[in-house]
Amino acid sequence: MAGNDGHDLRFLESLSIHIGEAKDLPSSKDFYCCVKLDQEEIYRTEIKEKTQSPFWSEDFTFDLPREFHTLAFYLYEKDRLKWSEKIFGKVALKKEELLEYKGKDRWYPLLNVDADTEVQGKVHVEIKPSDVLGDNGIVSKLSVSVLEASGLSIANGQCDPYAQVTLVSPSRIETSKKTKKRKCPNPHFDETFLFEITNANSYSEKNHYFSPAEEDIQKMEVRISMWSGSSNLFMGEVKIPMSAIISSDSGNHNAWYYLKPREASSQRSQRPAECSSLRVRVAYEGNCVFPSERYAELMDVILGSPEVEPITSSPVVILDRCVKETGIAAKALTRIFHHNGRIVPLIQGLIDYEVSKITHPNTIFRGNSLTAKIIDEYMHMEGLYYLHETLKDLVDQIFEERKQCEIDTTKFRDGESLENNLSNVAVYVDRAYRAIINSAMVCPTSLCQVFCVLREVTDKHFPDDPDIKYAAVSAFVFLRLFAPAILSPRLFQLRQDNADETVSRTLKIVSKAIQSLGNHVNPDKVNSPTFKEEYMLPLFKSLLDKDHIISIRKFLDIVSTRSKAQIQSPEAAVTLKEGYLIKRAQGRKKYFGVKNFKTRWFRLTNHELSYCKCKESIPLCNIPVSEILAVERLQEGSFQMKFMFQVVQPERALYIQANNCVEEKEWIDILSKVCKSNKNRLQSFHPYAYVNGLWLCCSAILENATGCTPVTGGLPVSITVDIDPDREMERIYRLLHENKAELKKLEESCAILAVYQGDQVDTMPIEDDQSCFKTVTALLRAIEKLTKEHEDCLKRRREMMEYGSKQSPIGHPKGDDFQTHS
Repeated sequence: MAGNDGHDLRFLESLSIHIGEAKDLPSSKDFYCCVKLDQEEIYRTEIKEKTQSPFWSEDFTFDLPREFHTLAFYLYEKDRLKWSEKIFGKVALKKEELLEYKGKDRWYPLLNVDADTEVQGKVHVEIKPSDVLGDNGIVSKLSVSVLEASGLSIANGQCDPYAQVTLVSPSRIETSKKTKKRKCPNPHFDETFLFEITNANSYSEKNHYFSPAEEDIQKMEVRISMWSGSSNLFMGEVKIPMSAIISSDSGNHNAWYYLKPREASSQRSQRPAECSSLRVRVAYEGNCVFPSERYAELMDVILGSPEVEPITSSPVVILDRCVKETGIAAKALTRIFHHNGRIVPLIQGLIDYEVSKITHPNTIFRGNSLTAKIIDEYMHMEGLYYLHETLKDLVDQIFEERKQCEIDTTKFRDGESLENNLSNVAVYVDRAYRAIINSAMVCPTSLCQVFCVLREVTDKHFPDDPDIKYAAVSAFVFLRLFAPAILSPRLFQLRQDNADETVSRTLKIVSKAIQSLGNHVNPDKVNSPTFKEEYMLPLFKSLLDKDHIISIRKFLDIVSTRSKAQIQSPEAAVTLKEGYLIKRAQGRKKYFGVKNFKTRWFRLTNHELSYCKCKESIPLCNIPVSEILAVERLQEGSFQMKFMFQVVQPERALYIQANNCVEEKEWIDILSKVCKSNKNRLQSFHPYAYVNGLWLCCSAILENATGCTPVTGGLPVSITVDIDPDREMERIYRLLHENKAELKKLEESCAILAVYQGDQVDTMPIEDDQSCFKTVTALLRAIEKLTKEHEDCLKRRREMMEYGSKQSPIGHPKGDDFQTHS
């Protein structure tokens, strides 16, 4: 979610999810797992057939486009014969619980699912007790207004809610008439209901079965329940005690409430589903991001790392020394230095420092040091087009052919032949090998600079071993770039879908083979290869020879040369995103002058956006990137449809609906990024659609009328990397802030060492106490200033978040209620 606090703050949230496996299911059936944010489906795994222990190992990372309260994993059981499916069980995690897990694998019991507990959203209510003069004297009335609701759940693609208001007291239960149905998840009702609460002459015991004399307003309760009109499904309720309202100063109550499940249903849903469990890993990140000027001091300190001598006193090495989350640090540092054009000097200094510590050349860059992680991240950022050009065709072939390639005889199925499988996998490995060797001249120059530094530094430190420079470059090119891309093509955007069991095993074997080929860079040792898996030996008898190794060395020579000319443009067509979306017809009016909606397969490359009837069909429409003038969200009121956005072209706008809020944000972000550099990009747009000869937002008649709303800010121009330097600096600040005690300890050690010149007790020696002390002091000073900024901003946000407002409704999932905050 991206939220703003005036112009000072952005609140950005993201989730990284790994769906591992389920176990102890009662029977062997077909299962898949579905991920939902507050009942909205955002991801679905592959179906695993006929198993009691489905194994997925699927990863999903995304930025949150909106607020949420619950992240849930639903395990579905699919019946292919009946063409039906049912929910077997679920795991529900509240937002505030996610911070406790910190990206660790955990087994969670699968709980039963009760339809009455599947609620979400909030409702706006106004309650006014008053005395009015009636025919028989003063009559006390209670006015209950249901104003609006927001974020209601969508069932089977529909949401047509209505509200029902009930007054409950010890002596009666009186239900009013229902509100009118509204066909949207954010309905405006603005309907008021009146209840008489004290005048005995106003009621008849025959009709209402209560004695007016026993009426006690302090014991009354107003209940507002939401229902779906099409299916009459329960959507949630709120209970508001009158005692809290009457005791307030004004006597009137106007507030937002979170909808809650029924109490009995909530208890039933906590029962385990057959003692089964699901293994998942969830990493939640929420950052309050300031404008760039707030990070200027910390940025200057961090960017000065390459000039600090010795490098052990640099901020980057000190950060590595003090924090445990080196993966987060490496990603943020790589993007910050790359954004500022300082990545190569940083990598050069880190490589020189790392190689100087190596005692045995065979272990060079085989660990997960900060240096290795930074180079990994940089290769991932800069190597997108290179990987597509080199491996995309091979990966697609493996997915499409689904040939049996298992060569471990202990895993054979009935009817499999080692000779046949070995032949199949040998073809794939040979094609991968030749694709890599022939790609040397199209390796990005930015990566060649890094590989050249690797080669020069290792050659300088190990001049007597000519193989080390090849091993160092190969450790990254083969072991950390090509092999992982083959193993997990989705992580490198080579595929949009996940591999099934057969394809996944083939990718793993081919990846192992390429990794092993990269390990052997000495042609004189070709006759003595060593492998952990003996079943791989037959494969290498035909692949691993002197000619192969000589070709690998030539390839490594080319990609580690600074002067290598890049003979092919990196702007070759690359698929950036694809999938099924719903579009509104752009031209024809098929039925009674109404333009219809159709599901189409959309594909976005760095050259064009196209759509067709299905994935393999010929495109029905191609929109060049140069003709995409703006990409913006379309307001829900245009067609009473959620998750819609528009692709504005010179003549018209293409209206598209995504499947959920996450997918909507991903398409808008990548489309905006691709067309950001268009010369004719619009400055304004229409937030509502052009329907029946009229723009619904500004009532302009002409379809080409100038937009009435400024376009939103675009993303960085680069397609290969999307860098938000302020967000990355906030991540660095968070790491330093969380490990401030370690920084202070290091500062104290430097001071003691400078004064007493005593023995060092730190696990990592301080090479130069004065320069280290200076760096640590600068870091502490910068994070102290940012900490004060965060505290002030948080204080302002709390002052603005009035309890009971739409931003802070009553009845938060943590358990807050009205009485405790009134």
